Amino acid sequence: MRNITKSQTMLLLVVTLLMVIAYHEGEAIQCSQITMYLAPCLSYVKGGGNPPPPCCAGLNNLKASAPGKPDKQAACQCLKNVANAIAGFNDDYAKQLPAKCGVSVGVPFSKSVDCNRYSEDCNSIHLSI
Repeated sequence: MRNITKSQTMLLLVVTLLMVIAYHEGEAIQCSQITMYLAPCLSYVKGGGNPPPPCCAGLNNLKASAPGKPDKQAACQCLKNVANAIAGFNDDYAKQLPAKCGVSVGVPFSKSVDCNRYSEDCNSIHLSI
């Protein structure tokens, strides 16, 4: 077996540390990510009609980025906060969005949702956007 130098050992430790930092199991999705995904939906949730393709793509991205319970819980709270911050937000349009995009994300998007209610089994929740 060949000798491992100090620099090789240090490089191995740095790479391992970076991998651990990059992957935080159970860490919830960030609200900034969610708002970025759903920014193309703004005109739809305010005015209805047909959601633009980038909006539906954002829903798909959110679904892929929020697979676990902590993610869905964080996404629910973020979506509620965003809904309440948007002047002219229409809950009825938001509730129709998943069907119009053909996407079930697993979290509601509403001004009045109780996100604590979804902490038990987030996998059974459907996006009420």
